Amino acid sequence: MHTHASRPHTRRPALLRRAALFDFPASTDLSPGTEAARHHTIQWLSRFGVFEDRASVAEYDALRFDVLAGLFYPRASGAELDLGNDLVGWYFVFDDQFDGELGCRPEAVARLVAAVVRITEEDEEHGRAGSGDGPLLESFRDLWRRINSGRPRVWRDRFRHHWLEYLHSYHREALERTGTLPRAGGEDGTGGEAGAPRSVEAVLALRRHSIGVQPCLDLNEPFGGYTLPPALHGGFPLARMREATDDVVVFTNDIASLDKELAVGDVHNSVIVQWERAGGELEDAVRHIADLANARYRWFEETAARLPALLTEAGADPDTHHAVARYVDGMRYVMTGNLGWSLRTARYDERGTEAVSGGRQRPWAQLTGAQEPVRAGRGAALPPLSGGSRPR
Repeated sequence: MHTHASRPHTRRPALLRRAALFDFPASTDLSPGTEAARHHTIQWLSRFGVFEDRASVAEYDALRFDVLAGLFYPRASGAELDLGNDLVGWYFVFDDQFDGELGCRPEAVARLVAAVVRITEEDEEHGRAGSGDGPLLESFRDLWRRINSGRPRVWRDRFRHHWLEYLHSYHREALERTGTLPRAGGEDGTGGEAGAPRSVEAVLALRRHSIGVQPCLDLNEPFGGYTLPPALHGGFPLARMREATDDVVVFTNDIASLDKELAVGDVHNSVIVQWERAGGELEDAVRHIADLANARYRWFEETAARLPALLTEAGADPDTHHAVARYVDGMRYVMTGNLGWSLRTARYDERGTEAVSGGRQRPWAQLTGAQEPVRAGRGAALPPLSGGSRPR
């Protein structure tokens, strides 16, 4: 049995050393609207009561999710980038709800997921605005309406499908944590007793949904002024390229967040699963997962190079060529931007690991009512961040 621990003073050098294993670049191509989006999203989340005080705002801001959005959407600015950053920010606030007791309570997770799903079913014009659902759900309702407003039905259906896959993955993860759902034990990752180490492929099948990449990719279409036809979006090779994008982001995230997840004992990490199954040193498992990421990225670029000829052969018009090229760029931005952000954020350095060690949770991780009542004081107006300085 491996001991899941690492020394705090070794973590940052370890992250940089591990990141050097990737053959693809860490993007620095940041949207010029990133700083404005940073302030916008903090004010937006504050308006719904996500933060209870300035210390919570400072802790959130140190994670620089705006940088992630700015790297995901480097050609977006203004209201579009604000919207993309709101989506990214809400993602992480939602994800942090499950780091404590809630993540091990499948029935409570199912209730929360069902509440979010119900919002996606509300009538766009006559939904339950101001219904007192609390900061998490009310902010999601506002986000959902703004994202979907004026979009084509085919895009809205696709976006909702990806959201449902993302949301339901949290319930499955909770079932696995508690042993309610038998975890994979065989080499193919399809059987075995509860609690047995799973295969990397089995973990990846779930993480492709829980990583939340597909809804982020979906925003490339309205931001770029196009909508891909379902046959093109869901056919070969774009569907497989989207899956490769999922995989690269998952593997990158699992390596970047490794020390954090070792500290909290989370098993939904491909490096940890590979380490448990193969034995040996932890860094051997890291190298194996980095190799998988590199192979996916190489395949992606090789396929992207063949795409124009494939489209021409299929009789695609110039507008389709242009739309697909923009969509491929969007996938590339997500892969390289995720790595670029991982090396800059405080979420995965010493501060981020210490912030969730010893049972501590993020200040915004108590918004569901499933762990403790929402504390009074949330929702008060917070002044904008001064200058451009990052809290320590």
